[in-house]
Amino acid sequence: MDDFVAYPSRKKILLLILGSMVFVGLGLWMAGVLGPAPSTGRYSTGFTHLIGWAAVTVFGLGLVMSFRRLLSRSELLRIGPVGIRSGQWSDRIIPWSGIVDITLWTYRRQTVIVLHLRDAGRFPGRGLARLMAPANRILTGGDISISLTGADSTVEDALLAITRCTAECCQPTANLSH
Repeated sequence: MDDFVAYPSRKKILLLILGSMVFVGLGLWMAGVLGPAPSTGRYSTGFTHLIGWAAVTVFGLGLVMSFRRLLSRSELLRIGPVGIRSGQWSDRIIPWSGIVDITLWTYRRQTVIVLHLRDAGRFPGRGLARLMAPANRILTGGDISISLTGADSTVEDALLAITRCTAECCQPTANLSH
């Protein structure tokens, strides 16, 4: 059986970059950098500036990450008989025996594959993924969240590969309901 592999999609990443640039621009406008900040009378100017800088920070980080992904051709996700490797999380393959459950988490039409591990400490993340892990655990209830936003494959493609591999490996019992 061939492994399922998802790579970055240049077209989707360019769209993410464009969207991030728009929101960074709006954030700069709200922060008062590109002229007077918008005034609605509902919120104070200081609050509007704060929201603007928050937008610049969040979408600026997304912009940097999207540029990095645009320049990379490394695998985002590999699913095979041995296990799952999320390139966003680490370079290590998580064996099927280390995965207790697989669920989905959906918010605003964005679906994320969530791995629940037997011993999360054995598979530490790296970089931003590691820093965001506690928030992701609170949000999704799992240990590792796998997003295919900006990938050349869909969550449905990955779920088919997981189903195929778990059927052959007889582990884990995947809960693939929304």
